Amino acid sequence: MIMEKQFCSKCGAENVTDSAWCEKCLNPFRSYGDDKILQCPACFHPNDYAQDHCEVCHEPLKPGQVE
Repeated sequence: MIMEKQFCSKCGAENVTDSAWCEKCLNPFRSYGDDKILQCPACFHPNDYAQDHCEVCHEPLKPGQVE
C-alpha cells in the first residue's frame, strides 16, 4: 500500500496525507479541524482548533489534547 504525502504550508515538511497536523512543526492542516474545538485544560473555554493559546486565559493548547 502506497501512502500519499502532503507538504506543510508553514515549514514545508513532508507528511502522510491523513495527518491532522504537521509532524515537524505541529501546524494544523485546515482541511482537518474546521469543525473541531480545543477545550482549554485550565479554564475549559472552547477555542478554535487552529489556536495555539486559549483566547481567555492564554494557557498553551496542543492539537488533539481535548476534542
